[in-house]
Amino acid sequence: MWQSVLPEVFVYRDSCNVYAMDCPGGTIVINAGTGMWLNHLDSFSKPIVALACTHYFRDHAAGASEAARRGIPVYVPEYEEEIFTDPLQHFRQRESYIVYDNLWDRFSPILPTVIAGCLRDYDHITLAGRDFEVVPLPGVTCGQVGLATTLESGQKVVFSAEAIHSPGKMARIAPLQYNYNDLSGAVNACDSARRLLAVNPDCLFPSLGEPILMKTIYALQELTTNLESLLAVRPWASSANRELTTDDLEQVTEHVWRDRKSVATTWYLVADSGKILAFDYGYHLSTASSFPGYPKKDRRRALIHGLDALKEKFGAERIDVVLVSHFHDDHVCGIPVLQRLHGTECWAAENFAELLEHPEAHTFPCGWPVPIHVNRILPLDQSFEWEGFKFHMGPMSGHTRFAALIGFEADGKRFAHTGDQYFFDHAVSSFENNTRSQNHVYRNGALLDGYEQSGKWILDWRPDIVIQGHQPAMFTDEHFFRHIAEWTNDYAELARRVMPLEDDETHFNLDSWGGWIWPYRIVQVTLDTFIVRATVRNPLPTAAELRVQLVGPEGWASVPVVLTADGRQEVSCELSITPNGNCHRQPIAVELTVNGKPYGQVAEALVTIGHGTEW
Repeated sequence: MWQSVLPEVFVYRDSCNVYAMDCPGGTIVINAGTGMWLNHLDSFSKPIVALACTHYFRDHAAGASEAARRGIPVYVPEYEEEIFTDPLQHFRQRESYIVYDNLWDRFSPILPTVIAGCLRDYDHITLAGRDFEVVPLPGVTCGQVGLATTLESGQKVVFSAEAIHSPGKMARIAPLQYNYNDLSGAVNACDSARRLLAVNPDCLFPSLGEPILMKTIYALQELTTNLESLLAVRPWASSANRELTTDDLEQVTEHVWRDRKSVATTWYLVADSGKILAFDYGYHLSTASSFPGYPKKDRRRALIHGLDALKEKFGAERIDVVLVSHFHDDHVCGIPVLQRLHGTECWAAENFAELLEHPEAHTFPCGWPVPIHVNRILPLDQSFEWEGFKFHMGPMSGHTRFAALIGFEADGKRFAHTGDQYFFDHAVSSFENNTRSQNHVYRNGALLDGYEQSGKWILDWRPDIVIQGHQPAMFTDEHFFRHIAEWTNDYAELARRVMPLEDDETHFNLDSWGGWIWPYRIVQVTLDTFIVRATVRNPLPTAAELRVQLVGPEGWASVPVVLTADGRQEVSCELSITPNGNCHRQPIAVELTVNGKPYGQVAEALVTIGHGTEW
């Protein structure tokens, strides 16, 4: 039932190829299939000590649950952990009527698997005494991984999942159509083939198809050629794939460079010492094709970009610091990977550092679920230095209130990083006939004076070059600064036209937030009283008395708190509530009354008791 492929590698023909590898400390199995192989283990002299799954498709992963029940430690891709551990919740969340994406995430296990650990991109993991490198292989699933190792013979091999079936072919291309009629997953698959080419394996072990024991480079080159032909009839996807083969870096000045392979643009400041400071570090351009339908962790992935080019051009082995403009996932998701692999420091402004470190505690838009350690929290009113470069920051809201402007000087030029605050229809060096492109997002915390704050800062600093999140460098002129001044007035005037936002009126500012609860997700095992911090806003232009109280299901006990607040002021307090039963994602709310007038339940949080995890 088990066939020898190489002296150390065996295959069992299940619903997929189940591979077993003879290692110094036992036998490792790659992929679970249906689990039939669990009844045919007498071929091995060493016990099965681990099962590694490359992706969640049922024909690859259904047997993982039974393997775990038999005591075999199971390892799964980091981005697919929740699909393996809680498939019931996965299917509950999945829309099954009005569906406009075609991800194969319904082809996931139906039974939960107790896992021993996650396979994290780029990690070297030791299983049974053998070192395996986790190779990111997005394709049929966004989270798919391969496992690379070196045999006793010296051969480099990769258990390559569905990244390749046979020379030039994949077993199935339907799962590559993530959205309704695109083929963006093929962009990922093509990039994964190039990633495998960089590994330069002697042998490939596909999960569907026959082992490829020779001419692996030819097999992968033919695959990229055929995938490119498939993409050629879809202009957007073909263009995205071509971008992935262009130069990684674009020079702005001697010390400032743009990363062309980043989704939210990463900019690099290169010190004379060779150290690198990055402004933001989010998604690799290849995973921009992996954002179908509603966002979930298994549909997004943070991959390394820029490092190879920085090493080749400047000899840099790592990124020293990432200086963050705002907390959104497309600007920060790669930072935990850099910190894990290279010890990169994260520096962030005081007004959003807490959101990076505690993503579970808030629900502001576009958060990344992985905590980011902030090594240095930067005040907005103080300057700071890095490798001889001086920086200062300023407040802004509009695109989001949890952001900071960044000013610095390099190569005789004044620079400003404006995050995602300012966009133009044509990002060119002349702005005389340019058109402003609005990018304020109300739920991000768009305040009426947000562009007044940022506009004053820019007009005072008057940068020569503006760098930001999604357009090339802007070389400013007088028309640029005219746009900035007009932007401030237009933004507030248009808002006042359609909302009662005058100084003497009652309102919750432009974003209409009444407040929020921190933490947003509360998880505890027992029925103990818990405490949260509630922030509420006075909607009146004058000082007022605010009564706030937590409310929950019948029988949950809480005590109100009375606060005083100046006009429009945000104030915070601690509130407690005592639950009377276990629950899973039970909403609670903070009820606000101002000078005796009720404003309702202005903010909510989710409570899980007795379940162990929020998911």
